[in-house]
Amino acid sequence: MAPFLRRATLAVASALGSPYRPRPFTGLFLASSPPSASGHLGLVRSRPGLLLDLNSLFTPEAFLLDATHALAAAALREQPFLGWRARTLREMAPKLQAAAAAAGDHEGVKVERQFMALLDAEEGRFEDALDTLARLAEERPYHPGPRLAAAGICDLLGRPDEGDRWLAGITGDQPLRENILYRNAILAATLGGAPDAVEGSQGAVAAVALVFIYERLWGTAFDGDMSVVRKVLATVLLNRLVKTKLNKDAVVSFQSVVKLLRSGTGSSISPHSTIPIFAVAQGTAQFVLRASQALLSAVVLRAPPLTGERIRVATRATRRDLARAMERGDTATAADLRLLLAFLAARDGRFDEAMATYMKAAQEHPSDPRPHYLVHLLFLFGEHVEESDKWKANYERLAAGTSDEDRAAHMVLKEELVIALALGGARTACSERYPAVLREIVGAAGSRVDAALVSALQEKGLSVTERLELRAIRTYVYGEMWSALKGLKDNDGGSGR
Repeated sequence: MAPFLRRATLAVASALGSPYRPRPFTGLFLASSPPSASGHLGLVRSRPGLLLDLNSLFTPEAFLLDATHALAAAALREQPFLGWRARTLREMAPKLQAAAAAAGDHEGVKVERQFMALLDAEEGRFEDALDTLARLAEERPYHPGPRLAAAGICDLLGRPDEGDRWLAGITGDQPLRENILYRNAILAATLGGAPDAVEGSQGAVAAVALVFIYERLWGTAFDGDMSVVRKVLATVLLNRLVKTKLNKDAVVSFQSVVKLLRSGTGSSISPHSTIPIFAVAQGTAQFVLRASQALLSAVVLRAPPLTGERIRVATRATRRDLARAMERGDTATAADLRLLLAFLAARDGRFDEAMATYMKAAQEHPSDPRPHYLVHLLFLFGEHVEESDKWKANYERLAAGTSDEDRAAHMVLKEELVIALALGGARTACSERYPAVLREIVGAAGSRVDAALVSALQEKGLSVTERLELRAIRTYVYGEMWSALKGLKDNDGGSGR
């Protein structure tokens, strides 16, 4: 399984930019195949003289991570705790802490501060997180939580000696690096793009991520929320992943955790018992989302996700190069960079800024149909159906007579923006209350993931077993996605509204 999982990510550069859309499934054989690259990745790579900072941030793996995240969020009906949602909590934190302090809950204030430190780590602000944890450790020398969390972050930053110093003097009945507080910090740092997560600590990340995933699988399987067939398939895939991607020590560590969960004592390490403020983003599904992304990032794709800080770095680079293009009078490059800038704003949950940037692009480049196509999505996610229809009609007028290849490229931009809006925290995303939006997310994210699987299947050198395993994964994903789309269409009377 290991070879083709890696090949899928290496080959996905072309698939992610394709006009590929899922078609009615035809069994274990390909329904269609994807052509050449475009999309936002294409906007970056079509300008070799620009955006040098972005080539390391905008990768096929990062886009595939986003697509899998959005698809899983839609399947679980759980909004990712990113972008606008995370920023809103950050803005609320001082008021929450002040209210807790006024009520005399000083311990609660410190727990919330520790959570905010992990949120900093999850957005790539590692030094801010460590500063907060250091202050908490000084204020609470009797409580090991801040020191355990700081050690986890340091370990994934490639500073194990510093991590050891944080752990010095802490006693416990279990190895400190198996403590749930340490494990939560590992997960947060991985999602924040800590370099050692993909360069040397994959085993530690996998052990943490798989604990959360397995706990969910076993719990829902016997509660009736997951069929036995689904549970068995997911278990087999995870076991194959562990055996082929991790070293021996990591496998042994993970297998010991699985035995603990199966023995019925797994509830003692439930993530819900660790950070009370996660009530703001509560639910096992939220932990499964985060854990699955960490697993894909560190173990399978070996690439950091597009976190808050990385998005901000990309935004600064894009603004810089947009200014240079405008100085040169390079309108074609400026048009592409405005689309990229709006996409980054949407991915970061700054929806008003994204809307303003797209509208400016439509005004400054009146013959370009792309901004109109993308604005209609922002209005759709914002529940302004009439405005959405108007902008889509403008697109159809401007795009009349364009080539199939251009329209396909526009479709990829649309799909990637849909994923960005879902991960940016759009209020209507991933909720059955908004079936039209949910259908857009399932279709767009499923298209990107399926295109990657198709591309991997076209690679040479795969054994018969590997091809059958990859086709089995595609069968499962495709079947689930198609069923979800049909169910959503039935739920809204087939109107798409």
